[in-house]
Amino acid sequence: MSAVDVSYFARGNVSGSFKKEVSEVLNDCYKRFGQRVPYKIEVYAFDTEENLNSFLREEKFKLGLSFNTVDVVSACTYEVLRGYPRLLICQEKLSPYSKAGRAGAIRHEAAHTVLHGSLEYSIFQIPEDCRHTATVKGIAPEKLEEVYFQLTMGVKDFEATKFLVEHDFINCQFTYALEWIKPVDDDRAAWNISRSNRQTRFVYESALMRPILFCDPLLSLPKSKKVPEEDQVQLDSRIEQMIALLGETEENKVLKVAGSIIEVLVDDTHKNIDAAFHQLINLI
Repeated sequence: MSAVDVSYFARGNVSGSFKKEVSEVLNDCYKRFGQRVPYKIEVYAFDTEENLNSFLREEKFKLGLSFNTVDVVSACTYEVLRGYPRLLICQEKLSPYSKAGRAGAIRHEAAHTVLHGSLEYSIFQIPEDCRHTATVKGIAPEKLEEVYFQLTMGVKDFEATKFLVEHDFINCQFTYALEWIKPVDDDRAAWNISRSNRQTRFVYESALMRPILFCDPLLSLPKSKKVPEEDQVQLDSRIEQMIALLGETEENKVLKVAGSIIEVLVDDTHKNIDAAFHQLINLI
């Protein structure tokens, strides 16, 4: 393992057992990640979601940036506002997860600190030809930005899951995915509202790309002793449930675009996001 400076901080009433659990998971992670580990990482544990959001607001205010709640998308997240990766882990939001699910969530964000732990991986620009196509088809600029942001997260999630699979963190990623991706009744109601308008339909269908991209490295694994076959079948079923409510025509369109995105992904995040967005525009 390369030399890495990992500093831990707690905000609020974070339990000692939670601090210990986080440090044990991360120490194991970074040891197995090897030479790709950043030279410096800060880990912040928060007792509540409110304190996590408050911290992000304060940090962005100091840097003159706007705060958008879409930034906080899971029980764990990471950011690079200071030029180096900081892991933000919320005890309250992780509490519904199993121990293996919590480990999977923490490891997934740890993978992001290795792959996307500098400012260059937070600076992306919508391709002008895609922007033009979206404008012509009636997609408002702010909605296009929203979709683009979600896609960047989906592509980076694909890369993080793939990286973890390559380092034999497989079971915990299946557990985390199954505990995170759970179709609910509200999905159908949201789709029924979205389907009648081209713009809202585009936003809804684009949001499906993130869980699809997150799971693909797991669902693409060949059968082996390392792969929990039952979990693989269950996870595939979860994704199918999410897409099936669209109806056959839209379901086929989403699957086709998702497949075309996965086909163009290589080992370069910026190229991946650009290529993926060119494919995503076909959802409009």
